Amino acid sequence: MSTERVGRILGRWWWFIGAVTIATLVGSLLWQTFGPVNYEAEAELLLVLELPPDSEDRQFGIENSRAQASTVVIDDLVRLARGRSFLREVVEAAAEEGVAVDLEVLASTIDVFPLARGLRLELSWEDRSVQTIIDAAAKLLVEDQTRLYPSLSELGTLRLIDKTDEAARPRLVFVVLNAALATLAAFLAALFVVLMVDWRLNRLFADDVSDLLDTTVIGTVR
Repeated sequence: MSTERVGRILGRWWWFIGAVTIATLVGSLLWQTFGPVNYEAEAELLLVLELPPDSEDRQFGIENSRAQASTVVIDDLVRLARGRSFLREVVEAAAEEGVAVDLEVLASTIDVFPLARGLRLELSWEDRSVQTIIDAAAKLLVEDQTRLYPSLSELGTLRLIDKTDEAARPRLVFVVLNAALATLAAFLAALFVVLMVDWRLNRLFADDVSDLLDTTVIGTVR
């Protein structure tokens, strides 16, 4: 099928392609703006290496080995924060604040990312109570760090350096991006459907004759 014929097919079905694309764009924007879009909350913690500036360890470069060891510790903390044992404590702490959380849903929803010397918690939830859950998780990691990871005190201290104050919906840029991706997918799907339908109908139009015969047609007979 030549490019010219494809162009003619799309020209005959422009109304369908346009309707699908516009409907998807409008529907996606309305859903992202007024639909049940989840709220998001996050927290970031930093592992501060505690090494006195005049210590022998620093003079002999032991801080480098500590920095390398912190990478292993961060990986351990990420696994700990994802574990059901820790999340069960988060659920209990949230319950004390009047927020009921299902452990399995939380375990499958929360994201914990390792950083260079820290970790980041992200959670998307159906309502603003997500902030209470993140607050509980961050508080446990900071205040109970020696209980959760006894040897951590030998290396440094885990400190909260950033946290959302209030849960919020996704930013406008992500709303627009999601709508654009959905619209593009709908546009491509409409093109595919149009080409398949036109091919299956097996109809021949006058302006397709010259392309199929691969020769110039002076006129057509109806």
